[in-house]
Amino acid sequence: MGLEIFLSLDLISLGEALRIARLAVRAGFKEMEAGTPLIKSEGIASVRYLRREFPESKIFADMKTMDTGALEAELAFKAGADIMSVMAVAPNETIKEAARKADEMKKEVLVDTLGLRDVTSRIRELVDIGIHRICLHRGIDEGVFREYDLLDRLKEMDVKVGVAGGIDTSTISDVARRADFVMVGRAITKSDNPERAAESILRAAGLL
Repeated sequence: MGLEIFLSLDLISLGEALRIARLAVRAGFKEMEAGTPLIKSEGIASVRYLRREFPESKIFADMKTMDTGALEAELAFKAGADIMSVMAVAPNETIKEAARKADEMKKEVLVDTLGLRDVTSRIRELVDIGIHRICLHRGIDEGVFREYDLLDRLKEMDVKVGVAGGIDTSTISDVARRADFVMVGRAITKSDNPERAAESILRAAGLL
């Protein structure tokens, strides 16, 4: 599997999210993220709309689940998501239940490290639980991801490792060499020309 670049639709308007997603797909994007703000604003229906409009895309529902792992995983997957997220700081039981439901439905669970302090030891524990992906995440309020040494260390583990956090054309090449997937949001969604910005991201990552 080559590098996956997800367009993070961290917007509150479904109409605006779909408009930008169409432009990004035209530029060559194949992966979409229904961001947490979009899901909170427009509901799980936002995932259904993305699935309906982009039937060939891989869709990630950023649920940031902390409890009721199986229930929220099933909600996301039945709406059309291929991947859903659980927080790394959630109870092990919640993560296990989400992973169980994902395996049952032949989908994937991504564990989000936002707010996690001891990342390496916790991820070793989560890999043993049976999760499918780890996303090293610096939130919008925290700034830009630059922990490349951590990313290098985690690549030795038997799990897909990705990055989110202010990635743009100046940083994506460093990430692309190390990660299995990358989330890119503001560099495209806040651009005056989202289609051109999407093309620039793909080119900088070596995918165009």
